Amino acid sequence: MSSDWSPGEVHETFTEWALAQGVIANKVRPARFPGRGLGMIATEPIKSGEFVVKVPASTILTMDKIPAEFRDQFPEDTRVQAIIAAYLTCGSEEELSPYKLWFKTWPTRQDFEDSMPLMWPRSLGGLSWPDGAATDESATPCTNFLPPSISGSWNSIEKGVPVKEYEADHQNLVEGQGQRLRKAWDDVVSAIPNIDWRSFSYHWLILNTRSFYWVAPDQEPPEDRNDAMALLPFADYFNHSDVECDVKFDEDGYTLSATDDYEVGDEVYMSYGSHSNDMLLAEYGFFMDKNTSDCIYLDDIIFRDFPSADKQETLWLNQYYGNYCVNAEGVCYRTEIAACLMYMNENDWTNHLEGSTEGVDEKKSEAIIQRWLKTYATEADVTMKALRRTIESDAVPQTDRAKAGNLLRRWEQIKSICKSASSALSL
Repeated sequence: MSSDWSPGEVHETFTEWALAQGVIANKVRPARFPGRGLGMIATEPIKSGEFVVKVPASTILTMDKIPAEFRDQFPEDTRVQAIIAAYLTCGSEEELSPYKLWFKTWPTRQDFEDSMPLMWPRSLGGLSWPDGAATDESATPCTNFLPPSISGSWNSIEKGVPVKEYEADHQNLVEGQGQRLRKAWDDVVSAIPNIDWRSFSYHWLILNTRSFYWVAPDQEPPEDRNDAMALLPFADYFNHSDVECDVKFDEDGYTLSATDDYEVGDEVYMSYGSHSNDMLLAEYGFFMDKNTSDCIYLDDIIFRDFPSADKQETLWLNQYYGNYCVNAEGVCYRTEIAACLMYMNENDWTNHLEGSTEGVDEKKSEAIIQRWLKTYATEADVTMKALRRTIESDAVPQTDRAKAGNLLRRWEQIKSICKSASSALSL
């Protein structure tokens, strides 16, 4: 393999340590890809179905590896992520010493502050934290730069108000993260009052971005899959792609296998799941140029068009409430059904759910959905104009201008989704 791909001395030393601990790397090694950072590279041709990495259970950092006296000091409902993050922050030097080489390969806190909206300044949509981070402005910024799925806010419209609570796991992402982190901090501080915020929040973010799903052989899967969490040395070098990957674990550990063919020098990926680019940006601090799972949501726009609680109740009772998804191929069926309710009487609409076409007017439905898409596209135009002003402003720090440039790329993708969905609707 060319020396140009070398990940650097720290990562080469860690790789030697990982292999000595029983990690098996089959035809892959960490590498530094110019302009893209670290990832996993194929050192020999790989066939689909071949395993590429095996991580023995003995090296996996799980809740079971944390001393009981440390785990038991926290409130009963403290999440696994909070406890492991607290242990990485306050665990004894002797207990954590086996992992020191691994820790050196992790991203820095500055990396998170540069990439993750949760840690950005308030002027770009970040939140307020105990150390004063993201509090460069006391007031809410006049322009919301983050996409609505991340921020829950709009610039060009007053969003509609849902009259029912519903699960919207892919929306209002930063506030959801903030609530989880605030609860984690409160729970940990109640047991360890002098814990350092910056170190704890850094380790919480490490777990948020680098953990794998793990359930011990003698345990039942937790109700919340976020509590089935573990850190895997070496396997965390894999970057995300929307291609499928074969990941299995048992009492012996984790096995990751390729589901595609790779040539020497190719980057070998794994999938973090079928996530939109908004979700990837909020949860992991990056998004993809090409993502077949990318989408946006029209909930705020549609609820604005249903100010009547009665019609929202109708959507709710018939299980068509919220999560109105749009991708480049068009709108989801839930969106089409909501559009029909805009002009159909309730009896015809209910019969339509069972297959009747009486009262359905495709032209009316299309006009309504086109209007919703145009509303989102207008939001993109308004926000992109503000972002360009920020990028061109000498009064804005260079680091913030770089973040704004990244957001501008994301909004260009959103505008493209609106345009493609609109075109698909007209076919």
